[in-house]
Amino acid sequence: MKHLSIFLILALTAVSQSTFACSFGGADLFKPTLERWEEHPGPAQKGEKGDYWEKVPTPIVKVSEIKRGSAKPGSSCDDAGVILLDISLPKESTYSIEEFAIYFRVKEGQLPDAIFPDVPLVGEYKDGKMTLLLAWLDGHPSRQIPLDLKVEAFFVTNSLNIGESTTFNIVASKG
Repeated sequence: MKHLSIFLILALTAVSQSTFACSFGGADLFKPTLERWEEHPGPAQKGEKGDYWEKVPTPIVKVSEIKRGSAKPGSSCDDAGVILLDISLPKESTYSIEEFAIYFRVKEGQLPDAIFPDVPLVGEYKDGKMTLLLAWLDGHPSRQIPLDLKVEAFFVTNSLNIGESTTFNIVASKG
């Protein structure tokens, strides 16, 4: 009976500790299959001017939300900053968003933490767009720096073809 009581106390402690942990979904590392990517016919194959094969499209990136941290580090999720991005294809593209991962490169500005990893990401696919949630340790507003970033983004295929990049801005004051 004594061993059962100790086990229950330890199990409840472990469960209660995990409920205080902070977990963010919405961005996964890209794992390329290295299988040949199926290019779609371009305008030249239809008797029009342009490329013979449709190229990897340029992503359209929209910053839909920026949330800054509001507590000191270690305060569960309140110390996290969050950026929510909506990524889509140009209207003229015949590809599906599920065929691509996206890679980010910060061109200008100071990062408070590693917001953008140095590997391509995939997000949640829904209604013809990809949504990415990026979180970082932002901390209390008294310790934050304003965000003023110029970020480059481009698509990557499973066979590691890359497309033209687009540039977007992330601007946010302290929390």
